[in-house]
Amino acid sequence: MGKIISFVSSIFIPVTDIARSEEWYVRMFDLEKVEQTDYRVAFAFPNAQTLVLLWKVDKPQPIQFDTGKHQMPYFNFTSYDINHSYRELKAKGAKLSEIYKEDGHTFFKAFDPDGNPVDIVEETGQTPYFAHKNHFREQP
Repeated sequence: MGKIISFVSSIFIPVTDIARSEEWYVRMFDLEKVEQTDYRVAFAFPNAQTLVLLWKVDKPQPIQFDTGKHQMPYFNFTSYDINHSYRELKAKGAKLSEIYKEDGHTFFKAFDPDGNPVDIVEETGQTPYFAHKNHFREQP
């Protein structure tokens, strides 16, 4: 019997200006365009299955929820070298938060042109997620 599901297919991000956001996401994350319409643009990370779709909306929409302690993102992007990711995004002109360390995660937020926070996260050996994600780490 086969799997019921295989992976997360797509992440949807609401944006108010498709062209402006398209330029930002491509420049910041080196995404490859897969499709474009009047109301959305779809991207893929190079050599990855999960898509990132930017959807046109009239006004900014939340992409995080309140846990009572934190504003938690509905998704995050994995980094295997958080300091490198931070330096590269800063050099590209991204608005960034500080780098935080909490519960075995090191992370920061990059803010897109609509102010959407995109969390960039690196797992350490102190989390239950590390072994799983480390399996996919690119070898130099």
